Amino acid sequence: MKVINASTIGNLISAHIEGDEKKFLAFANFIADAYEEAGEERSAKIIRKRIDGTYKNDPQITFD
Repeated sequence: MKVINASTIGNLISAHIEGDEKKFLAFANFIADAYEEAGEERSAKIIRKRIDGTYKNDPQITFD
């Protein structure tokens, strides 16, 4: 089972700061996989939609 810890998040941030998209995507997908393995399908879906950009196609919620 994959575990998300502070080191994983730190590596994700480092990859972003370094501009290493391949490394960033590897960590982001690792995190999504870990959520799926833990049965957190909704969390994994949110992350994957952010990775592939499809969240932009979802209706936006606004509060008045």
